[in-house]
Amino acid sequence: MATPKKDVDAWAATLAQGQSVPFLFSRGKSIGLIIACVIFILVGLAMAFGGSILWMILGWVAVAFFLLGLIVMVRRLFARTPGLTVSPEGITMKTAKAGLVPWSQILDIHAVKQNSNVFIEIVITDDEADRQAAAGLGVATSTKDDGTEEKVLWAPNGLAVRNPELCYWLEQEHKSRTTV
Repeated sequence: MATPKKDVDAWAATLAQGQSVPFLFSRGKSIGLIIACVIFILVGLAMAFGGSILWMILGWVAVAFFLLGLIVMVRRLFARTPGLTVSPEGITMKTAKAGLVPWSQILDIHAVKQNSNVFIEIVITDDEADRQAAAGLGVATSTKDDGTEEKVLWAPNGLAVRNPELCYWLEQEHKSRTTV
């Protein structure tokens, strides 16, 4: 199913029917990152063959790093599995190692703006953080304005959807599912 990029009402209607709403990774963003990786690999090779031992080491490190990025982006381009799926039970993300994060384990969902990028931060309970950590995921902490810390997961970046609309919809779904 191709999920509309901006249609919050269509997402909500699909979820209300008991169906999951999948969000795939953007092919355009993946192709852009593939091109960037190839450019940086070429720059790294030029550094590796162009001078002193320091430049050679830095060049090979750059080649290795961006080659790994190239592999990840090519896999993302051809693997058509969703990066994020919202279901009546909760949220499943490629970044969450323990699988489904139930709505009951989500405390808050909000946008975090860093420069011109918007990231979706999902605040989870300590129990869910422990479950994710046991599955091999390093769960992040975020410090609130009052100095308290909370455990958070981030929705994957590079989805074929606008993050502000997705974040707004997830916030609304969270509120409606946790106040029932």
